[in-house]
Amino acid sequence: MTTRIRVLVGKPGLDGHDRGARVIAAALRDAGMEVVYTGLRASVPAIAAAAVQEGVDVIGLSILSGAHESVCRRLMEELKQRQARIPVVVGGIIPAADHEPLRKLGVAAVFGPESPLGAVVEAVKALAAGQPMPDASEKPTAAGIPATRLDHTAICVKDIKASIALIEEILGTKVAHEEHVPAQRVDAAFFDFPNGASLELVCPRGNAGLEKFLEKRGDGLHHLALRVKDIDEVLRRLDARGVPLIDKVGRPGARGHRVAFLHPKAFGGTLLELVEAHEPEGTHT
Repeated sequence: MTTRIRVLVGKPGLDGHDRGARVIAAALRDAGMEVVYTGLRASVPAIAAAAVQEGVDVIGLSILSGAHESVCRRLMEELKQRQARIPVVVGGIIPAADHEPLRKLGVAAVFGPESPLGAVVEAVKALAAGQPMPDASEKPTAAGIPATRLDHTAICVKDIKASIALIEEILGTKVAHEEHVPAQRVDAAFFDFPNGASLELVCPRGNAGLEKFLEKRGDGLHHLALRVKDIDEVLRRLDARGVPLIDKVGRPGARGHRVAFLHPKAFGGTLLELVEAHEPEGTHT
């Protein structure tokens, strides 16, 4: 009788989003593996202790908080203290530049938000069997956010008319578009550039979030926006990978576009907006 592969899936730290971890756990179970899930906010020592006690073949960590390097370093130390040689796989919001440092710490495989579930399963099988990692295991088939270009950079302002006058004088060009956006309770104005990108001025008209931003910081840079196609599909895939979102479906935005926001934790502390244009790609109104 073939022994089933046992995998511990851990969610260390204070991050409260476990959708991605649950998706991975389900995929491993569907592949015939036994999965021990430690639940949210498990401590690193508790994960190491559970892995040894349960006799697992592989440890999988889901980390969205940005603390992947310190978490992995501590886990490797905890396993070493317990004389446990258990391969560790890490997934989550992990910049490509951090993959190699994690491998140097002893992490066997690193997977980003768009890594195929099948690749994760095959990597776990290989590690449990003591085999070399599949070449494609850490190469996502698609970009995390398939952006076609930068759509705009937004500045939140208290007085949009005064800000328009200031920007017109500095740039030496007239504002290209102004409107009130009822769905977002803001006034918006755009300065367009030849490459298709824009500078947006956004002023709250009952938008509590922007009013709080202005009260705390005053006029200043608020968010970046990327142009995408099929915004709901992009959001669905990001949500399935556990990427923290503010909007899970697109909603009405300025210029007749559909928009959605990712939580700042998804983009290193910067608020990121996705924009699906109503006009064909390559035109700009």
